[in-house]
Amino acid sequence: MKLLQAYRKTVLRTFLLVAILALLAIGGMAFMCLNATTSNTESVRLYLPTDDNALAARDTLVANGLVDDGPLFDLMARTLKLDGWKPGSYLVEPHTPVFRLIKRLTRGQQDPIRLTIGKFRLPQQLNEYLDSKLMHNDFDIPLDSFHIIRPNTYEFYWTVTPEHFRQRMEKQWKSESEKWETEGGMLSTLRSPLSTRDIVVLASIVEEETNNNAEKPLIASVYLNRLKRGMPLQADPTVKYAVGDFALRRILNKHLATESPFNTYLHTGLPPAPICLPSESSVNAVVNAPQTDYIYFCASDKMDGTHRFAATLQEHQRNADAFHRALNQRGIK
Repeated sequence: MKLLQAYRKTVLRTFLLVAILALLAIGGMAFMCLNATTSNTESVRLYLPTDDNALAARDTLVANGLVDDGPLFDLMARTLKLDGWKPGSYLVEPHTPVFRLIKRLTRGQQDPIRLTIGKFRLPQQLNEYLDSKLMHNDFDIPLDSFHIIRPNTYEFYWTVTPEHFRQRMEKQWKSESEKWETEGGMLSTLRSPLSTRDIVVLASIVEEETNNNAEKPLIASVYLNRLKRGMPLQADPTVKYAVGDFALRRILNKHLATESPFNTYLHTGLPPAPICLPSESSVNAVVNAPQTDYIYFCASDKMDGTHRFAATLQEHQRNADAFHRALNQRGIK
């Protein structure tokens, strides 16, 4: 009997000891889980696609230097019943609690990315840029909608769909175009008022003519005067666009003869679409163009990026001759 009692006491002590050790182990693991942080010492941007699961999540975190202990992550994932994550782009700050990071991944609490849209000349250039910056790679902004894209820096979620991107751009376009005053300046003197789309098209030509913001309103006034008189715009940037060579420094007769609806030497009126995405300064130059008598302008023979303006063909011819002499002297062909 005494032997049986001693055996029972031993079993009980062993059970209690195992239970205590198990509780300590569980408590220790719980403490580790609650206090574990990511290993990164600098901010890390994660891009997580749609087809990853919990195992891939761990591998991605390890590959980005965020988690060193795979088994610990597996334990936390099982505890939180993590069977996958929400796709997105997540900014992980240094030493972020892993527990908090896992919750963000499962809930899809992503961070927006900054997307800078600059002076793209062709819709396909913009589409390729968007494909490279965002999760979806099927952006297809068409030529007839190119004008609604306004250059700026935006915040988007990496997972934004082409449809939602377009809706955001349309909203931005509507907001900005409603601000443009088409009653003042030279626009009110045109026989056929320009639509907001036309304003962008003309502004794109001004944008390509010069980087000198001070001269943009004068250049806009030249083109508006030409439109008012029914004259062809004869804008060299539209010829470069028609030829497909934006690096041309000298426009020759063979370039002027290029058949294209964008060639304003061959076709009167505005091109069918913008030849680039114009900056705000170029749009404002068109909207607020001053009243002038200028019909012509050409690059200055000083070759300093400025232009010489003229109200008569004779004056313009003198300016043009001086510019071409400067080109020849510098061997520019």
